[in-house]
Amino acid sequence: MVRSIRTLSATLTVASTLSCSSLLLPARVSANPTNPSQIASAKYTYNPHLVRLYTYECTKKLQEVKGESIDQATQICQCSITKMQQQHPQSQAIRIFNQANAQMKTDPHVMPKELSPFFTPCISTRG
Repeated sequence: MVRSIRTLSATLTVASTLSCSSLLLPARVSANPTNPSQIASAKYTYNPHLVRLYTYECTKKLQEVKGESIDQATQICQCSITKMQQQHPQSQAIRIFNQANAQMKTDPHVMPKELSPFFTPCISTRG
């Protein structure tokens, strides 16, 4: 019970961080957002709802700001969350999301410096 409350709290924190008005996600995002090779390379496991929410909001933002196609944006976002899972436990990732959100409020069209280390390798290696 305590674990489920912590999980819900973490999910709600990220939802508010990403300015998500609802926890209901479109059907196309509710499928498993990472492929097996990404899961195998992840050191830390995050709540699946958190990963879906992050991927959904990230994809939407990349489409708005960078004009990426949905497939390109989804691929970049999945890669970035996997990179984060290789380095940080979920609690630390949530702190990173909170810091990034504060920076995005100042300039919503610039990549937050807190997220840059996770996106840069994903953008530079995509085909």
